[in-house]
Amino acid sequence: MAVKILKLAQEYFYTIAVGIGILLIGLALGVLVKKLVFRILKEIELNKIMSRVGVTYNLEHWISSILSYLVYLVTMIFFLEQLGITSIVLILILGAVLMLVVLTAIVGLKDVIPNFVAWVLLQRKGRMIEGHHVNVREIGGRVERIGFLETEIRTENGDLLYVPNSLFLKSKFWVKD
Repeated sequence: MAVKILKLAQEYFYTIAVGIGILLIGLALGVLVKKLVFRILKEIELNKIMSRVGVTYNLEHWISSILSYLVYLVTMIFFLEQLGITSIVLILILGAVLMLVVLTAIVGLKDVIPNFVAWVLLQRKGRMIEGHHVNVREIGGRVERIGFLETEIRTENGDLLYVPNSLFLKSKFWVKD
């Protein structure tokens, strides 16, 4: 009887030790992936390239963080599998993480999509051209650049204003040659 209890305790100890080993290796791998991907993206200057097309987010940081979180997620799945936790728990965890990612993407894109749609409509109508003078709400000046998300307007004082493209759809604006 005591031998069976001792053998069962050894099996549990082994299972937990292997699980903790999986966790430690996964956490170290996640940190390594984050640093490596960040360095690679920094080397190719992803943020600088994306800023040319109007994306001002720190994509180098975001992409490296997301990949490290994926490594952490896979590590948790292996850890739970090692402990013998059923697949229902894994499915619930994956569902919660997926819902969190979708909600984060929706919140992150809530301003990007209307500004991009406004840019497409402004380009299609051809009413605003770089170099023309424009007045929208209290903002007036010469159009310097029309980007995917925002339009740069140089005021009479020489200030450079970044106006979201969606403002041109929501408000009346005047264009002068």
